[in-house]
Amino acid sequence: MNPKNTIMPDTNSEADTVSMTTEGDGGEEDIPDLVPIEEQSRDEYFASYEDVEIHRLMVNDVPRTTAYRDAIYKNKHLFKDKIVMDVGAGTGILSLFMASAGAKKVYAVEASGMAQVIQQVARDNGFSDIIQVFHKRVEDIILPEEEKVDVIVSEWMGFYLLHESMLNSIIIARDTFLSDEGTVFPSEARIYAAPCSLKSLYSEQINFWDNVYGFNMNSVKQYALRSKMIKPEVCLVPEDDLLANPTCIKTFNLRWITEEELRLFTETTFIAIARAGNYQGLCLWFECDFDGRDYDEEGKEFGTVVTLSTAPSSPSTHWKQTVVVLGYISEPESAPSHNNDSQEIELTCNEGHPAPHSQDEGHSEACGNTSNINNGSDEGKQKSNEQNQTVETSNVEYGIYKDYKVDVDEVVGWKIALCQSDDNVRHYTMTVEMLDPEVEEHPMPCQCPMPRCLIISKMIEKEDMEADDDIIDCT
Repeated sequence: MNPKNTIMPDTNSEADTVSMTTEGDGGEEDIPDLVPIEEQSRDEYFASYEDVEIHRLMVNDVPRTTAYRDAIYKNKHLFKDKIVMDVGAGTGILSLFMASAGAKKVYAVEASGMAQVIQQVARDNGFSDIIQVFHKRVEDIILPEEEKVDVIVSEWMGFYLLHESMLNSIIIARDTFLSDEGTVFPSEARIYAAPCSLKSLYSEQINFWDNVYGFNMNSVKQYALRSKMIKPEVCLVPEDDLLANPTCIKTFNLRWITEEELRLFTETTFIAIARAGNYQGLCLWFECDFDGRDYDEEGKEFGTVVTLSTAPSSPSTHWKQTVVVLGYISEPESAPSHNNDSQEIELTCNEGHPAPHSQDEGHSEACGNTSNINNGSDEGKQKSNEQNQTVETSNVEYGIYKDYKVDVDEVVGWKIALCQSDDNVRHYTMTVEMLDPEVEEHPMPCQCPMPRCLIISKMIEKEDMEADDDIIDCT
């Protein structure tokens, strides 16, 4: 298992690629009046939402749309006679839900050309006096008389929650327009992760190259595997392919989270395998809560919590799951010999471009866009078991793919870092480092079953119980 394998997402977009030169008879010359990268990316982003097929896909996503409908209809006390805002209104379906729930005024904010359609949709459904459309970015609107809203609703989530999300815009809208006692829907979001096998992907796209009309296509197989390793895959992962219980790696309280908190965060996790199999990927997904609970004067609770889940165990959504593909490659015996030092492979690249296959650059910082090899010969980094297999990039074309099999109760670990792009806040650099549980420091408390972690968890639990006993009940 590679001690470190850092992977960058491919945005599948050229939105942040701007040519600075042009070739002609005179060679290269500067192009004046270029559109700034962020502005060009923003314009292309909003233009993409004028494709009605995108909206059909989202509205037809039953778990997604019914979660919003149920969250609004089952918590009508938040909307009746209230002023509310729909950020990124799309076709206006969420605005219609809120108007139907009794909202006094709905501000539907939509930057794409769909804004004109929303106004007609409002008229067609008898809500033209309730739904007011702003054909602008939420950052650019001004409400009448600096009015505040009681609720902000938005479907802002992207793949694995953050990629192509609108969360920064929601925070700006919240800080600008939401009343002190206001509500944000969804109210909380969580990212989950679990090690997984990828039977279908490997069978169809990797192991296909094992035998091609009787010819040896091993080099193509390794190339295919490497191409999968350098960018996350968006796919449906069967629940039975998860090798461990899911772990929450990040929680976002949408009422209080700041833009600064979105720029960079890391999480280290060690967990025990619950189902034996081939450890081929790290599966990511998210859940969102819509918490509309409140209490009346007598202390009786009313309202409800609705959860939208994109987990493999839940009905599938258009977000599916996001998988970081892991590859385990060793050199054949016939390959040239190398020293015994392990290597830590770090694949990084500019947003929107594949990571390079060769590693010949210097140090890469957390948010950097360069490639890097770190020598893994530090003390404690070498192990004789399969977890210390390495990828020699100079010989990867001669490598032999080997399954990394894990057994029940075996502990695996990883460190994941997400760094927001400076050029486009909707894009993130994802770095996943596979950790050796015998060597690396574990977080405290750690939920893995290694003896040291079990002892520490029991000590913390005992201290918490003793602290609870010391609390004096003054009621």
